[in-house]
Amino acid sequence: MAEKQHPSEFSETQRRKVIIIAALVTAMGFIDATALNVALPFIQSSLNASATDIHWVLEIYLLFLAALMMAGGALGDTLGRRRPLRWGVALFALTSFGCAVSPSAEWLIFFRATQGISAALMIPASLALINAAFPPDERGIAIGRWSAIVAIAIPIGPLVGGLAVDYLSWHFVFLLNLPISVIVLGMLVSLPRPPFEPAKPLPLDVYGSILITVSLGLITYGLLEAGREGYFHPIELIVLVIGTILLGVFFWAETKIKTPMLPVTLMKDRRFVLVSAQTLVLFAGFQSAMYFLSFLYIQAFGYTALQAGAASLPISVIVFFISARAGRMATIYGPRLILFSSAALMAISLFWLSFADGNYLRSVFPGMIVMGIAVGLFAAPLTTVAMAAAGPGRDGLASGVNNAVSRIGPLLGIAVFGYWIGGDYALNLTTALSDTNLSADKQAFLIDNRAMIAAITLPADWPLAEQENIMRLIRSLFASSLQEVLRISALFAVGAAILALFYRKDDARSE
Repeated sequence: MAEKQHPSEFSETQRRKVIIIAALVTAMGFIDATALNVALPFIQSSLNASATDIHWVLEIYLLFLAALMMAGGALGDTLGRRRPLRWGVALFALTSFGCAVSPSAEWLIFFRATQGISAALMIPASLALINAAFPPDERGIAIGRWSAIVAIAIPIGPLVGGLAVDYLSWHFVFLLNLPISVIVLGMLVSLPRPPFEPAKPLPLDVYGSILITVSLGLITYGLLEAGREGYFHPIELIVLVIGTILLGVFFWAETKIKTPMLPVTLMKDRRFVLVSAQTLVLFAGFQSAMYFLSFLYIQAFGYTALQAGAASLPISVIVFFISARAGRMATIYGPRLILFSSAALMAISLFWLSFADGNYLRSVFPGMIVMGIAVGLFAAPLTTVAMAAAGPGRDGLASGVNNAVSRIGPLLGIAVFGYWIGGDYALNLTTALSDTNLSADKQAFLIDNRAMIAAITLPADWPLAEQENIMRLIRSLFASSLQEVLRISALFAVGAAILALFYRKDDARSE
């Protein structure tokens, strides 16, 4: 005899629709990021942009996404899950089209900023929609199913992005979001109010949103612009100091504001602080590494866009089979062992990839296999713990904070690593050129254009053999700097593994 359904609960069909909507929205973020990672080296050459400008194309998106994610989550708690989700998806489609038709790096950076704002609306609302549609004891399983569906979409980004770049143009990479947006908006039309959505609206924290955006923006600007030259100017140091002070002011203000986006209760909650710290450290290493791996494949190893896109395919296949089970295991057995294992495996994979030599089967594929297991083990449990720690009625906020932290990690990681690569490459280039027979004016040209790194275009009147030798040297120096970054990223994963040891058995269960 079938179990009687409570009148207020969603039907099984509606629950499946919620998971698909949330997965498609999250997938758009993944597809946009993974496809863009493959395209960025080609965008740099197409737009004749410096390495710092290309970092900004990704960083400006992460900046607004990370800074406004908490406000976006809180907006979902205020206006309901569906309204911000519709707004965000529609705006994401429009801004994706703007990115696709951008004629310059400056225009692309502008539309990427607006794209980040729209993503900050839709991503936390989509994940909070799952919490609002499922009872507490079923949310871990639902999140696991959501992450498994997302895993199917992950390979679409780099593969289709690679095909677009190799056979059409990088502009088509951004057009991938348009059909997905139409599907999501169509599904949202027939979805009623979720049964577990909080009835009492929560006001927005405007001051907190401004403070976190300005502080993270200044810190990112200071680091990236220092990376352009390879060292800090006084103005960049001043900007960094001001940004850091404002970040401290943000945390202080959140303890004084009546309705903060980051409540004191969350900041004092042991497991929420723990999962946020682990997410920050793990994603700072993992996602920063994935960003720079695309440059290693394409600009140092000579992969095509399609080959670079296909390189991470093993990750997606493994995540699809592991993720749903991982979310269920974390709820039943606790998150400590599974999150420790995932972070440790991530460290091993990044360290392995730091010695890659371009041979895919021998040096890249094994690292991707281990990374796939690592991602499959941490994707759902981290989210489950964060949502459980926030408690009922704050799932939109919890989703916003957790997603914000996962973006702040790579935001700062890419900025720091970009600065480090710029300085390391500039120093090694100067040293290497002193041991060559190149004329002084040619050495000066290479040093003056060091911000282009491996995307540099050499003068056509230089001898062809000399150009080949110079590019071989540049690619070798660039690869060395990127591989050092991968080893540092592995240390971040080690730190995340240590943090996992502090979890308790019931940390993935709602109170």
